[in-house]
Amino acid sequence: MKRIPLICYFILILAPFAQPERTVAGDQPSDFTRLHFQVPWPPINNKIQPSRAMHADLSTFVDEAWILPVHSSHLSPGHITSRALKMPGLRPFFLVGEDPQSLAWLHQRATELQEIGAAGLAVEVTDTQALARIRAAAPGITILPVNGNDIASRLKIEHYPILITATSLEQ
Repeated sequence: MKRIPLICYFILILAPFAQPERTVAGDQPSDFTRLHFQVPWPPINNKIQPSRAMHADLSTFVDEAWILPVHSSHLSPGHITSRALKMPGLRPFFLVGEDPQSLAWLHQRATELQEIGAAGLAVEVTDTQALARIRAAAPGITILPVNGNDIASRLKIEHYPILITATSLEQ
């Protein structure tokens, strides 16, 4: 039988004390999570009036030609039945396409959409000229090309144009 050196006994005895303390993820943020996953809060600007609708024209910052064409297979132009929603805190937004019904709807409701601070999602757009026509129907309102399939399935809608607010779906 071989003899085990004395140092091996000490290693076996002290090994459990050398392991780091086990913690459950989320109990205490480590330096890594604190540095990389902390969400910074925006600075508070007391000069902004909260009752006033704020508009950001994001289209001026990006060339959207790379995302076009946009086709939302779960949505088509058509009539919708208005219904109530309970989504407190949801900012108003609308879905439109490049079809004549959407352009007429946008032209009719542009003032109202701007007053409530609604942002637009163009869910059916073939090219930059079509996107320009959509934006021209409601000047001053942010309208971005986006695939609307996820929104359609979550809100159980099939048609556009549609205005979605915290309290209702309407056309």
